[in-house]
Amino acid sequence: MTTAARPTWAPAKGGNEQGGTRIFGPSQKYSSRDLAAHTTLKPRKEGQDTSDELQKRNLREELEERERRHFSSKEKNHGEDRDRKKGHLLLEGVRRDADDRIVPRSVDADDSDIEVKSDESDDDDDDADEEDDTEALLAELQQIKKERAEEMLQKEREQQEEELKAKEAELIRGNPLLNNPTSFNVKRRWDDDVVFKNQARGEAKVAKRFINDTIRNDFHRKFLQKYMK
Repeated sequence: MTTAARPTWAPAKGGNEQGGTRIFGPSQKYSSRDLAAHTTLKPRKEGQDTSDELQKRNLREELEERERRHFSSKEKNHGEDRDRKKGHLLLEGVRRDADDRIVPRSVDADDSDIEVKSDESDDDDDDADEEDDTEALLAELQQIKKERAEEMLQKEREQQEEELKAKEAELIRGNPLLNNPTSFNVKRRWDDDVVFKNQARGEAKVAKRFINDTIRNDFHRKFLQKYMK
């Protein structure tokens, strides 16, 4: 911990007392941060699960009671769901029976016409014909749905094939080796036909060497030959 923020009670002084040999009494001043803090523990109060309260409680019975309440509520909810489903089924059965008891008749028919047996037989025949027509219509509807589903699948398959062909064509166009170029020759540079080019091609290059001597190295000799000759 740094002591830069603490006050200097005994500053250094020059002279005979220099060097830390000065003797002085202990300081009576101290910082508030040096005081002892949190010297006591905070005990539990009544109602906060003290040791006496825990000894008096029967944890096993409490656990069993909670489990009993949980399972009883679960069974209650299951029974309510079962009764609700049963009620729905009963309502559907009543509605179905009521629909079956309805006798279709024409708009202009009277009550006396309904009681006649011949009219009832005619109505039965009409119902049978209507059921046959309904079955035929349903079969035709299923056939139409099946044909439309096959057409949709065929269209999706064709679209996927077209997309695959387009991707392959794009990949082929992006590869320069498959584009059938006219020639693989390198193009001429812009400075191929300039006048001053490769002027020092015939000159021999002198290999650089390192000599650890300031008088005999190549740089010093070149300097003397150039300026002191």
